[in-house]
Amino acid sequence: MADKGTCKAENCAKPVVGRGYCSGHVRKWKQGALPKARYKTCVETGCRGRQVAKARCATHAKIAPAPGSEATPTAS
Repeated sequence: MADKGTCKAENCAKPVVGRGYCSGHVRKWKQGALPKARYKTCVETGCRGRQVAKARCATHAKIAPAPGSEATPTAS
């Protein structure tokens, strides 16, 4: 079998198994734990969840206000 080289992750010299990564980094890539995730991630700060609606993960899509909607002030 041909040598595919070494893992493209920084400071990793393990042999490549897929996507240019070693087995450990492929697993992290699939989980979305690497900077360039397998899927588009949520736009909320610090969240690495998969986008499902309006560029947010399932959790943040439920609690985020609709774009362009603002709380309407009530008359006092």
